Amino acid sequence: MELAEYGRAIARGWWILLVCLLAGLGAAALVTARTAPVYQSTIKFFAVTPSAAGQSTLQAQELSRNRITSYANLVKSEGFLGRLVRDSGAGISGKDLVDSIGASADRDTLTLSVIVSQPEQAKAFAIARSIANNLGSAAGELDTGGAVTNLTVVAGPTNDPAPVSPKVPLNLAVGALLGLAAGIAIPVARRLSDKSLRTAQEVEDASGLPVLARIPLSTAVRPPARILDQSGGTLLDEAGRRLRTNIDHFPAMGTGGVVAVTAAGSGEGSTSVALMLARAWAEAGERVLLVEAGLRSPRLAADLGLGAGTGLTDVLSGRLPLDQVIQHTAVEGLHAVAAGDVPPNPTELLGSRALPAALQELRGSYARVVLDAPAMEPYSDAAVIAAAADCTVLVVRHRTVTRDTLRAALRNLELVNGTVAGVVLNALPGRLAEGRRGLRAKFPLTANARQPAPGLPASPQAGKPVASASRRP
Repeated sequence: MELAEYGRAIARGWWILLVCLLAGLGAAALVTARTAPVYQSTIKFFAVTPSAAGQSTLQAQELSRNRITSYANLVKSEGFLGRLVRDSGAGISGKDLVDSIGASADRDTLTLSVIVSQPEQAKAFAIARSIANNLGSAAGELDTGGAVTNLTVVAGPTNDPAPVSPKVPLNLAVGALLGLAAGIAIPVARRLSDKSLRTAQEVEDASGLPVLARIPLSTAVRPPARILDQSGGTLLDEAGRRLRTNIDHFPAMGTGGVVAVTAAGSGEGSTSVALMLARAWAEAGERVLLVEAGLRSPRLAADLGLGAGTGLTDVLSGRLPLDQVIQHTAVEGLHAVAAGDVPPNPTELLGSRALPAALQELRGSYARVVLDAPAMEPYSDAAVIAAAADCTVLVVRHRTVTRDTLRAALRNLELVNGTVAGVVLNALPGRLAEGRRGLRAKFPLTANARQPAPGLPASPQAGKPVASASRRP
C-alpha cells in the first residue's frame, strides 16, 4: 500500500482520529484530577573538612568525598528520622518520612542534595527545614576521633507553592499524543485488513487480465434508464467508449459478436455496464441488441419502460419467435429483449440448445449483441451464458470484491470454457475514474498482456481466452 493510500485511509477515518484525540485528552484529564498533588522542598549542603595538623588540603578534600556518601545514608537512618519527627512538628511517622525523603551525594562537587516530597506544602517545608537544622549536628556526632566535616546549607529549603506533580500540561500532551496515535493506527489497521480490490493495478494483479474501463461512481446510473439519456460528454460516457474500443480490438469479437456482461456477485453494476456498452456501440453506428439474460429477477422492461410480459423466456421455451420479443429503445440503433416471465427452471432453459440457436440467429441481424447476465454467484446461470457468448466482461465494483472472490469467478468461467476479454472496474471515486488528468492509462489491448496472478488457474493473458469456447455455436 502506497503512502498516499495511508493518508487517504486516515482522512476517511477523520472522525476516529477526532474521537481518539478527545478520549486521550479526557483520560489524561481524569487521571490528573484523581492524582494527589505532591509538593517538594529542596535543601543543598556543601561538605568541608578543615585540614588537620600534618594533613594536606587534598587529603582533607578526599576525606570529605568519602564522608559525603555516608551523610546521604544518614538522612534516612532510623536515629535521624526520630530526631526529625520530634523537631519538625509535621505530625508524620518515621515510615512516612522514609518514603518522602530522597538524598543524593555528588563526590565531585562535595554537595549533598535532599528532596522532601509531601502531599501538603507546609509539611514538606517543615521537614526540609528540620533537616537543614539537624543534619549538620548529626553528622558531627559521627565524626569522632578525627577531623570534623562541616555541612553548610548553601540552598534552601525551598517553599514552592506549586505542586511538582501532577504536571497538567505534560499529562494532557501525553494523552493527546496517545489519542492521535490510536486515531491513526485504527484507520490504517482497518485499511490493511480490508482485502477488497480498489485500484486497476490490484484488479489486474489479482486476475491476470486487463482492466478494460474504469467507470466513475455516478448517480446517473440510477435508474438504469438514465444511462440512455446521457448528453454524451460525461466521464460515464467516456468510460463506455473506452470499454467499446477495447472490446472492438478483442480477437474473438472481430467485426461482430456476442458479449456477456456479468459480475462476481450481485449489486456490482453489471446491468449498468451492459447498458453503457450497448449505447456506446449504437452511438458508433452499430446495430445493437441488448438481451436481459437474467431470468430469475427480470427488471429491464420496467427500468427502460419497455413492454412487459414477453421476452427471452418465451423464445427459449419455443412459445414465440425472436422477432416478436425485440423492442425499440430511446437510442437509435439500440433494440432490447426483456427476460419475460420467470421460468421454473432458468438454468436448464439457458443451458438448452435454444440459447445458442437464438444467438446464431441474432448474429445475422445485429452487429453486436450484449447479454446482460446475472452474477456468477450463487447460481450457475451466468456461467452457462458466458459459455455461449463470444467473450465475457467481468464487472468488479470498487471496494466490494476480494481477490478470492474474483479468482473464484474466473475459475468458474474457465471450467465452462468461457472467454474473458477483461475486467471493468465500477463505481470508482473521481480520482481513479476514466478521464481524470494526470492518471496513467492502464487499459492495454491485446499486445500488452499481463501474466496471471499467482495462485490462479492457468488463465490466458489479456486478449486471450480463459479457455476455448467449446460450446460456442
